[in-house]
Amino acid sequence: MINEALRQRMTGIQHGLMATYEASLPLPNAAKGSEREAFLRDYLEKLYPASNRFSSGAITDSSGHLSGQVDIAVEQPFCPSFPSTLGDERLLLAESVAAVIEVKSDVQSQWSQACNTVQKVKSLQRQYGASIGFGSISLDKIPCAVVGYKGFGTGAALDEKLKGTAESSRPDAVLTIESGVFIGGGISATGWMGLYCLCIFLNNSMRSLTAASVNLLDYLQ
Repeated sequence: MINEALRQRMTGIQHGLMATYEASLPLPNAAKGSEREAFLRDYLEKLYPASNRFSSGAITDSSGHLSGQVDIAVEQPFCPSFPSTLGDERLLLAESVAAVIEVKSDVQSQWSQACNTVQKVKSLQRQYGASIGFGSISLDKIPCAVVGYKGFGTGAALDEKLKGTAESSRPDAVLTIESGVFIGGGISATGWMGLYCLCIFLNNSMRSLTAASVNLLDYLQ
C-alpha cells in the first residue's frame, strides 16, 4: 500500500521543481542552467545528511585522467576534495565521489551531451583498500545519473534509448522530472515515484561505501 503522506510530499516537490524550471525559461541559457543545477543541488543537500556534500567541479583519478566539468558530485565523508580559492568549484578525487548527477533541460534532446559526460566519468578508476559497505554497486566506477526537467514521456522510450547506448557512456540512472519516468538500479517508475526512486538510487550509491581506506599517496606517484 502506497504511503499517502509520501505521495503528497513527493508530488509537491515534483511540481515545485517544474515551477522553478518554468520560471527560468525567460532567462539567458547560462543563467537558466546555473539556476536549475543550484536548485536541484540545494534540494538534495536538504534531503540527505550533512555528511554527504554536493559539489560541482572536475574529478581526477590516480592515473591523472580528468572528467571535465560535472554538474553535481555527491561526496563521500571519508576523503578530501579541493576547492578553488576563487569559488566553489572543486577538484575531486575519484575515491571521494559516491555518484555524479548531470542536469539537463531536456534529457532526451540533450542525450548525447549527457552521455559524453558519463563516458568521461566512467573512464575514471576508483581504488580502495579495506572497505565497508552495503549493496552490489561496483566500487571501481563512479555511478552516474542524468536528470532532465523535460524529456522522456514513457519508460519504453527511455529503455530503448538506454539499450541503444554503449555501456561505456550509458547512464546508470535517468529521470525526467516532468513525467516522472525513471530507470536505474534495477528499478523503473513514473509520476511522483520517479523522483523518489532517484533518491533510492543515490542513497544506495552513498551507502555502497560507508567507510574505506584510500591511499592518497597514489596521486603523487
